[in-house]
Amino acid sequence: MRPADRPGTRRWLLLPAAVLVLSGLAAGCSSSKPAYCTDASQLQTSVQNLGDVDVATNGLGSLQTALNSVKTSASTFTTDAKSAFPSQTAALNTSLSALETAITSAKGQPPVTAAAAIVPAVTQVKNSASALQSAVSGNC
Repeated sequence: MRPADRPGTRRWLLLPAAVLVLSGLAAGCSSSKPAYCTDASQLQTSVQNLGDVDVATNGLGSLQTALNSVKTSASTFTTDAKSAFPSQTAALNTSLSALETAITSAKGQPPVTAAAAIVPAVTQVKNSASALQSAVSGNC
């Protein structure tokens, strides 16, 4: 009787092939991240920069510039991930609109008064972006 004809031997010969196939499938699944992961990182950076703006010193123009950067990053992220995070992206977009409204309302006011008026809106943008980052972190 040949070694390959012994009962149970064929199962052991198939084991290395099965291990190779399964390891290839596992590697293919775990190595790719969603496209929106890079967008989420850029959004996080732009939101952090928004929070670092000193309106009392640099004026509303600096805040508007930072807001435009966040809106661009949010738009890119939303394009790639809206279907995965619909409520979080909607909340972020709502808070960005509220901040834009607050900036418009604060124009013409003294810098310190303007800064005090927009702080709650900036805080809301940061909070909604943080909630979005928390949701994304499990996938990236």
